[in-house]
Amino acid sequence: MPLTSYDKKVLSSIFMIEQEGVIDFLDNIVEGSDILLEIDDHTEDVTFKLQKLYRKGKTMKEIMDYINSLITEFLSTNGDLSEAEVQSEDLYFIDHVNFEWTKNIIKEAKQLEEDTNKSKKLKTWEHSYKKAVESGVNIRELDESIKTLISKHLRNMKGAKMKKKKKKKYNTKKKKKS
Repeated sequence: MPLTSYDKKVLSSIFMIEQEGVIDFLDNIVEGSDILLEIDDHTEDVTFKLQKLYRKGKTMKEIMDYINSLITEFLSTNGDLSEAEVQSEDLYFIDHVNFEWTKNIIKEAKQLEEDTNKSKKLKTWEHSYKKAVESGVNIRELDESIKTLISKHLRNMKGAKMKKKKKKKYNTKKKKKS
């Protein structure tokens, strides 16, 4: 199923998150970019958007092909960036100039979606198994390795519901002594 204009719009917005940071970085290559330092703040939102695309039946190949076309277009308009690539890796430990963050998030979202699907299937199967045992159907007891596998996938599913981390805000004002 090819990407719709809406899908392309979503992917372009995801791409633009890192693109803005790269443009800022290229303008201030010596100092770096604050946008790229804060890029991980967008991880949860981007992952959610990508998971929605995967649920709609989009493949990782379709998504990567479109992102790669955006990357190629961007890099072709900016000339030789080999020095910037090295500088980016030195400063951020990831090659933002080649949009490695975006590519990694696409892969992580795919893996998260696969884990969630496996967990949902196992949870449904576990529920059916328990109901059958309760109703008196003669079924063998589950092997410990099967129970371990089920619990592992259920924990992954709970982790897949990415909970937003709350940051503590520290009071910077000093209390007056009375």
